[in-house]
Amino acid sequence: MENATLALMCIEGIGPRTYRSLCDAFGSAESVFLQDKRTLVRSCGISAEAADMIVKKTYRKKMDFQLEWIHKHKAAYVSFEDSTYPDVLRHIYDAPPLLIYKGSFAPEDNTAFAVVGTRYPDDYGKLMTNNIAGGIAKDGICIISGMARGIDTAAHRAALTQGSRTIAVLGTSLDCIYPAENRMIFREIAEHGAVCTETVIGGKIMPGNFIRRNRVISGLSRGVVVTQAGTRSGALVTALNANEQNRDVFAVPGNCLNGRHTGCHRLIRLGAKIVENAEDVLSEYPFCGSSQGTEGLFCRGGAAKSAEPGRGACSCLSGQGGRVYRPDH
Repeated sequence: MENATLALMCIEGIGPRTYRSLCDAFGSAESVFLQDKRTLVRSCGISAEAADMIVKKTYRKKMDFQLEWIHKHKAAYVSFEDSTYPDVLRHIYDAPPLLIYKGSFAPEDNTAFAVVGTRYPDDYGKLMTNNIAGGIAKDGICIISGMARGIDTAAHRAALTQGSRTIAVLGTSLDCIYPAENRMIFREIAEHGAVCTETVIGGKIMPGNFIRRNRVISGLSRGVVVTQAGTRSGALVTALNANEQNRDVFAVPGNCLNGRHTGCHRLIRLGAKIVENAEDVLSEYPFCGSSQGTEGLFCRGGAAKSAEPGRGACSCLSGQGGRVYRPDH
């Protein structure tokens, strides 16, 4: 069946884990649509409502709407099984089965860094973000962020100023640009990289989607740089995801008195590398800037990093006794 992955993601109640369970049980997304309702419910534990939508093909209207919107707005989508799916993202746990995007993905995006932080930065946070993201981008390396206001926007802008590629990962669907003030930068990013989301067109705005997209931001990157974050910043969730995905975590120190850097300091105490400039990041990766594929992605200085989640260079973020560090959402 053509567009099988898109069709499954149009069904309420089917997310990445259920999608993976269905594909593991029946061999492929296409084979899922050959099953009867009882088999679907018994084999994968999906709801009767979701099984009904598969069997009765009531997903078609929603899927047709996706295809029409994508065609009309010159967007595209890529599924996990496609060869054009970002290689670096393919290796994370709970990888999105589908990405809908405007712009394009490129092989050099496999060497990328995420720069994230608070939505309400001060001048210091903006300056450090511009210096670090701009310095990394100046070396021809793609910058990943979430296109939120504040640090995310500053990171994208720094990359665009340097003429580098940048990728935005949204917590909304492509037809709902949030925040609305970022409509202009949305278009600029699409022209010099990609704006992507795993939320289908017309999907509801849900707070959980913004938390969920953080694993994609870290998953697309070699490492995550947190330039300014308070104790409850969502950027700390991205740092946690990076640690679990065996990515490196970097944090910028700041003023201890104003409360805007408590999240960064917490990461540093737990083992994140201190960053003062772009060179502090780039010096950790002597092969960055060269044309490489996914091979060697988890290596640094010739030594292979463990593939086990939470056992990378910043594994101390997991805390003692195997307890995973989980920042306040």
